[in-house]
Amino acid sequence: MIKLESDKIRYDKRGLVPVIVQDYNNYKVLMQAYANKEAIDLTMKTGLAHFWSRSRKKLWLKGETSGNVQKVRKVLIDCDEDSIIYLVESKGPACHTGNRSCFYRMVSGSERYDEIIQEIRDYYTKAPIITKKWVRDGTRNEYRYILNPITENYPPPSPQVMAWIANMIDEVTPVDIDKVVVPESFGIPIATLVAERKGRPLAIVRKRDLGKDPEGKVKYASGYEAGSYYIYGVNPGDRIILVDDAISTGGTIDSLIDYFMKQNVDVAAVACSMSKDMYGGRKLIFDKYGIVVKSPVVLNFDNEGKLTVQFEIKNGDFQWLK
Repeated sequence: MIKLESDKIRYDKRGLVPVIVQDYNNYKVLMQAYANKEAIDLTMKTGLAHFWSRSRKKLWLKGETSGNVQKVRKVLIDCDEDSIIYLVESKGPACHTGNRSCFYRMVSGSERYDEIIQEIRDYYTKAPIITKKWVRDGTRNEYRYILNPITENYPPPSPQVMAWIANMIDEVTPVDIDKVVVPESFGIPIATLVAERKGRPLAIVRKRDLGKDPEGKVKYASGYEAGSYYIYGVNPGDRIILVDDAISTGGTIDSLIDYFMKQNVDVAAVACSMSKDMYGGRKLIFDKYGIVVKSPVVLNFDNEGKLTVQFEIKNGDFQWLK
């Protein structure tokens, strides 16, 4: 990356330059403000974001009253040298309303998801379906396993699709959490993206003992698989979002929610990249815990056994298909 000295900044006739503030971890835009030369110099010297308040006509340190300071990791300048970016690690919300970002409202009608939704539909239309032995209980003989292109990467999904699903989950789940938690293994790609957007650590519930005593051990049974999970990195009092690649019978999610609640872990939300609603997992979780499992993509088999694809997005919002 080309490096320039701070005296290359071109200020306007008022002696100001616009500053975009972005999260260093995920590049989410947090706010926009202005700075003069003194504010820039103080930012460079202290490593904390300083600005010039046009309304108060004074220099200000971000977080000087709220405590929500922004540690500046890098300053970028555009090609015309007349606007800059602070890449920051922000302590607390950036917006005076308490929102993480000042840009928390969307212009109505601006969302354009049609191409991404069609791409996802095409993935599932072509997805192989594998018959596996049913192991959860004695109610069925077989489980129709859909090879999930989005999280099993067969074929590898486009980054636009991955980003869209992670963004949808991010938008409908709480910000005030301690960790994102994911059961091993196919949910890890989506959960990693969600944790990055939340700016929170990712805890992985393991299928094997890591060689040290786990915080807990949980038995589970999905439609086609049974086993144990070893809990690492999730402690009593934590507030978490539970993320997985898919929910079908709900066996995995049910076992984990039950364990976490007994351990005084607050399960603030549950989300999956897709739901196989024909197996009733989301209904099970809702009836038992009152939790709506958020899922952008909903799959079912029609009367002819053909896979159907629905989306829980309407005007940019989730609409749970009960």
